[in-house]
Amino acid sequence: MGALQKSILYLKFSVKTFLKYPGLKTIWEPVKYFSPWIRSMSPGRNSVVDKRPWITFPSIAFLENILRPDMTIFEYGSGGSTLYWISHVKKVISVEHDREWYHLLKSEFEKKGISNVDYRLTEAVPDDAFDKKDFANPDHYISSDENYKGRNFENYVKQIDQFPDSYFDIIMVDGRARPSCIAHATAKIKNGGYIIIDNSDREYYFEKTNFKNGNWKRIDFPGPIPYTYNFSKTSLIQKIK
Repeated sequence: MGALQKSILYLKFSVKTFLKYPGLKTIWEPVKYFSPWIRSMSPGRNSVVDKRPWITFPSIAFLENILRPDMTIFEYGSGGSTLYWISHVKKVISVEHDREWYHLLKSEFEKKGISNVDYRLTEAVPDDAFDKKDFANPDHYISSDENYKGRNFENYVKQIDQFPDSYFDIIMVDGRARPSCIAHATAKIKNGGYIIIDNSDREYYFEKTNFKNGNWKRIDFPGPIPYTYNFSKTSLIQKIK
C-alpha cells in the first residue's frame, strides 16, 4: 500500500475517532502522531523490533513521564512491551499463554542476557462448562477470542495472586480473559500505581469493576496505534487511595 493510501486510511480513522470521542485531543493527537505512525508501518517494523508497547501513541507518551527505575511491573501478555519495561524498570513479571510465542521471546531474553524479567508460561486448559459462561464475567476466566473457545484461563489469571497486595507499580492487561485479569489486579496495585488496559473501547471489560468509586482515577487515551491501521483506546486506571 502506497503512502497516499495509508494517509487516507489514517484520516478516515482519525475522523471516526473524533466522532466517537469529540474534543481537542482527538483533533490534535492524530496530527501529532502521524509521522511516527507512518514510520511504524515501514517493512520490518513491529513492536518487538522497536521494543515498544503495542498500545496507543498517546498512552505511550504518558508512560514515558511516569516510569521510574525502581518500579516493579506485572503484565498479562508479553512482547514488545516486555522489552520496553525491562529497559526502564527494576523488575518485570510477565505471563504468557502462547507456548510458541513464549519460547521465541524467552530465547531473545537469553541471547541478550536479560535477568530482570520473571517470564512465565501458563496455558489455557479445557473447560467443559465453557458454553454456560460469559466472557464479561470476571469469575468465569474465559476469553472472547474464538481461537480459545472451550478453554479456561483461571491458572493464567491467578499468577498474580502469588504476590502480596499493593505490590506492583504498574499492571498491564493486554492478554486473555481481561475482565478476570482486571479483577485480580485491583488488590495488587500500589496506591498511586496504574492498571493499563488496552483496547478499552471494549466497555464490557469494565462492566463488573469498582472503578467508578472514589478510589480510582481513569485516564483514557484514544488514538492511533503503531503497526496497524485501526485506532483504539488505551486506559490507565490509577489507584488513588
